[in-house]
Amino acid sequence: MTTTTPAAYEPTIRESPNRAAALTIGTIVLLVGACAFLAENMGSFFDTTGAAFGFLNVNPALVVIWVLSGAALLIAGASGSAPARTINAAVGLLFVVLGVAGFLVRDTEVNFLALNLGDDILHLVAGAVLLLTAIGAERRRRR
Repeated sequence: MTTTTPAAYEPTIRESPNRAAALTIGTIVLLVGACAFLAENMGSFFDTTGAAFGFLNVNPALVVIWVLSGAALLIAGASGSAPARTINAAVGLLFVVLGVAGFLVRDTEVNFLALNLGDDILHLVAGAVLLLTAIGAERRRRR
């Protein structure tokens, strides 16, 4: 006689704040990154001046970070709540570091990602949402 163990319950996207945050913010970041490739005169890969893209300033290195981060968030959000939580924390921490670093390196020669105030605010807000969701959401409910 063969016994099978029931599969572990995986919360749906509506039930998992981490999956919802990963899919939502991942979609936004990926779309912004993909559209930013269309910005004219971005310069070299680590150009410190970059190109204006709406209220953001972009160069190829920053756009690659956005596309890879957005893709990672989408894949993790589609995979399950545990991978979404892990990637939310990692990308959230990366974005918070980028946001803080942007304030420190703006208008200097070491601004290799061509960060401006719009980039800093975008990184801080997205990073904070991802980090707070990863830290505080999905607590198991006691029955």
